[in-house]
Amino acid sequence: MQHESKNLANSHDTLLVFRLHEFLTGLTEAIPARNNDLDAQWNLKLAAHFTRPWSERRGIESIDRNAEVILVKVPLNLLSDVLAAKAIESKRDVISSEIEVSGSFVFAYQLVGHDWSIIVPDILSDLAVLYSTELAQLSKQLEQPVIRLIVSDTSCCISYELFEGGELVECFSGLEYDESPEDFDEHSIEAQRYILSPYPDDYPEAQQTAYFWSIRRQITAKEIGNIWDFTYQFLCDHDAFDPAIDCGNLLGEYFLSVAIAT
Repeated sequence: MQHESKNLANSHDTLLVFRLHEFLTGLTEAIPARNNDLDAQWNLKLAAHFTRPWSERRGIESIDRNAEVILVKVPLNLLSDVLAAKAIESKRDVISSEIEVSGSFVFAYQLVGHDWSIIVPDILSDLAVLYSTELAQLSKQLEQPVIRLIVSDTSCCISYELFEGGELVECFSGLEYDESPEDFDEHSIEAQRYILSPYPDDYPEAQQTAYFWSIRRQITAKEIGNIWDFTYQFLCDHDAFDPAIDCGNLLGEYFLSVAIAT
């Protein structure tokens, strides 16, 4: 079922727009101490992974979270102009400053060395700009692809939608259980269903369910392999990166208080 578009100019939605610079290296996760019996080579490999330059990273940084991320292949200033026109208020360059928010809002940022800008909503957002119809229109307006990524370790699922030229061109939904995803009901499309054996050597009894639809390609269950790796590779193939920098990272104590209250 499609969402109805909402006129943001008549709502209390607030748009906050800013750019992240090289200081993001300070957000690199600390590497926990390992047991003495862990091979030293593994420690070195792990250290290299978590300290690699942000500009070189592609794919998905972490699936250990519940998040919705929108990636748009345009410079941040162009995306900011379009989003600001849809909001009653926008603010830029708000890093390390105190800001006042009212109602639902989104952050937009771009990592140095990446072609894609990123939109992340607050925990309670239900903005029209996040609806599939609006994302399709955004891809047409900017003449560049738009990707919506949803990941949930709580629900054990991951999905993406790719929009180009004002239309949906590909979508995927993967689950650790057998259930029809709402994404495809929303678009009124008939997706191919796959039953996967993601860990044939270690856990041969394990199964995943995947749904895939595309106007450009056909794939097999073997090509999907694992729902998490397949989505990761999709972003890599598009030279895109989800850094797992969500509202929780950007709002700190405010985000935690809202999350606890809800």
